[in-house]
Amino acid sequence: MKKTTGHLHKRGDNFYVSWRFKGKAFLKVLRDENGNSITTERDAIKAKDKLMAPFAVGNEADALESIAGKLGGRKAELAKWEDEQHPPLSIGQAWSEFLASPNRPDSGESTLRQYEFQWQAFADWMKEKHPDILALRDVSKEIAEEYASGLNHGKFSPSTYNKHLNLLTLVFRVVKHKAKLTNNPWESPKRGGYLQRKRMITNSRRELTIDELRKICQTATGELRTLLALGIYSGLRLGDCATLRWGEVDLPRRMIRRIPNKTARRNPKPVIVPVHPILLGMLSETPLKKRSEYVLPKMAALYAHNICAVTDKVQGHFKACGITLHKPGTGKDGKRAVIEVGFHSLRHTFVSLCRESNAPLAVVESIVGHSSPAMTRHYTHVGELAAGRAIALLPSVTDEAKQEPPKREQGEILRDMQAVLKSMTAKNWKTKKADALAMLTTN
Repeated sequence: MKKTTGHLHKRGDNFYVSWRFKGKAFLKVLRDENGNSITTERDAIKAKDKLMAPFAVGNEADALESIAGKLGGRKAELAKWEDEQHPPLSIGQAWSEFLASPNRPDSGESTLRQYEFQWQAFADWMKEKHPDILALRDVSKEIAEEYASGLNHGKFSPSTYNKHLNLLTLVFRVVKHKAKLTNNPWESPKRGGYLQRKRMITNSRRELTIDELRKICQTATGELRTLLALGIYSGLRLGDCATLRWGEVDLPRRMIRRIPNKTARRNPKPVIVPVHPILLGMLSETPLKKRSEYVLPKMAALYAHNICAVTDKVQGHFKACGITLHKPGTGKDGKRAVIEVGFHSLRHTFVSLCRESNAPLAVVESIVGHSSPAMTRHYTHVGELAAGRAIALLPSVTDEAKQEPPKREQGEILRDMQAVLKSMTAKNWKTKKADALAMLTTN
């Protein structure tokens, strides 16, 4: 036989064809259209002739083009068969697959609720705008840009816009294998993608004035009054104040030991907050026999059911006290309202008041806790004495008299200073230094 027609071989029950092309030898088992090995010589000859037909054309370029066409057709057939056996993930199935995937981040319940809300918004939009697109892999770059464009027409802040796109990026990335994705249309240019994120504009809560604090505290009643006092005198966030447990409060030692909700999953390190005399009086009003689980049982139940309801309660009280909640110039004429005052303002105020009371920066940051590992290491050696004195010096903003820390004589201060200096070592010098500075600052 000529080399362009190949040579037929039989090994065992199987037939093979061999040929040479451009100096290289090739050998291939012959199979039928169903992929089964051919076992009869008659069928083998037909299969060989069909396989070698491209080499019978007039020139090498035509031969290669014919082979490429056959391979492309075969790939398309295989892809079609694969889709029939294992259908690509649909948009409707994507969220449940994301939740079930072991590769997704270990996010908390509130974060997952927000994620689901964002995903459902996209899924609903696809049903309305592109009802013919069912498979996740068919969401193209153009569709992603169209959706992102709709998000950016003043509807969302840059932060919310970026978080929305990042969630879509995350879901597509996690389910990539089951969805049979070849690319992620939501990726940012930094990761080799298409969609540019928006420049972040930080709008932080402002701190409240002493007069504003007095007004909101003196007009609050019931659990709301204690909630506000916790925010002012502990610097804890709303969720931590609303769900504070009696097991985290040590009134005899005047300490609150709480692992913040925000950092509990990635860094379950507690913050130790000394109890201010005013706050101590409020917490002591609850008899021992009524101290079950939560310090604020009604507020904790409301927070567990509807976080926004607690936020609305606080915001409503601020508004009733004549405090403007929105940043000037926002929330009117179609502009997005930028919240400037909220419960988190109490945290800002706490830090400001502590610093105005000359509390060392490390002391304040240790009390409020910090998300930066480098900074957290710096705060580790703050003494309880310095922290307690920082809290005790906060001004009274309630209608109750402040319990001033007792003044000490100079001799007592010198004696305590001497004891601190004698106990100072290379390992604890930061702690002892903070204690010593607190003694000099507060007396």
